[in-house]
Amino acid sequence: MVTSRDLGPIATALRDRVRKDEAQYGRSDKETDSLWEHLERVSSLAERLGQSEGVDPLLCRLAGWFHDAGKFAGGRYHADERPEEEISIECLHQLGGEHGIESDVIEQVAEAILQLYRDDPEPTPLARVLFDADNLDKLGPLGVANYFAKVGLRGGGVSPKTLHRLTVELTYARHAPKCLLTESGRQLARQRASETIHFVTDLIRTLQEDGLYDFRIEEVDFNGLTLDVVSPAACPCGGKLGRLIWEVPGMKCSEIHLKHSCEACGKSQEIRFCRPRLQS
Repeated sequence: MVTSRDLGPIATALRDRVRKDEAQYGRSDKETDSLWEHLERVSSLAERLGQSEGVDPLLCRLAGWFHDAGKFAGGRYHADERPEEEISIECLHQLGGEHGIESDVIEQVAEAILQLYRDDPEPTPLARVLFDADNLDKLGPLGVANYFAKVGLRGGGVSPKTLHRLTVELTYARHAPKCLLTESGRQLARQRASETIHFVTDLIRTLQEDGLYDFRIEEVDFNGLTLDVVSPAACPCGGKLGRLIWEVPGMKCSEIHLKHSCEACGKSQEIRFCRPRLQS
C-alpha cells in the first residue's frame, strides 16, 4: 500500500509535467514553477485541514497536487473547451497507475475533483477539504505575495490597474470565512483574511503618504453583498469618477463587473470577478 511517505516519484513526475505545460503555454524556453508551487501549497493546506477533519492525508495530498494539473495541458488553456478538471483526472489516472497508487484512492481523489467542478450539493469530506485549501491559498501574507508575483510575471507592478484589482482580494478576504466548507478552514480563513485586509490597508495608506497614488477603500453594498472597492479619489486628469456595478450570469459563477469612468476625459477602468458564494 502506498503511503504519503512514498509519493516522491509521483510528485516529481507531476512537477515535471506541469512545469513543461506552463512553459509551453507561456511560450517560454524557461520552465516555471508558478502552477506547481500553487499545487504544492494547496496540497500542504489540504493535508493540514484533513488532519483536523479526519480525512486521510494521502488523499488530501494527492487531491491538492492534481486538482489543477490539467490547467495548461499541452501548452493550452481550456483546450477544445474541455474542463481542465477532466484533464486533471486523466493525468491522475495515468500517473497514479504508473506509480502504484491504489485504484480506490485514485477514484476517491477523482470524485472529489469532479464534485467541485459539478458543484455537487453534498460534497465528500475530501472535496470539502480540497475546496477550502484551494481558497485559503489566496489569503494571508502568502496570498498577497502571490498576487503581486503574478502581476510581475505579466510584466506589471504597483500601478493603478493593480490597485483597482485589490478590490477582488479585499472582497474575497471579507467573505472568505463564510464561503468555506469545513470548520478548520473557516477558522484559518478568519485569521488569514484579517492579515490580508491589514496588509492592503497599510499599502494604500503608504502610497497616499508617499504621494504616489491617492486611492481609497470604500464599502459598497451591491445585490446583498458588501464589496470593498479600491479606487482613486479622482481621475489623473482631475475629473470626477463615476461608478457602475452590474452582475452577469456565467457558466461557472455569477460574475460581478465594476467600472469606473471619468466624467471629464472619458477614460475608464473595469474589473470583473466571480461573486463570492456564501454558505447557508
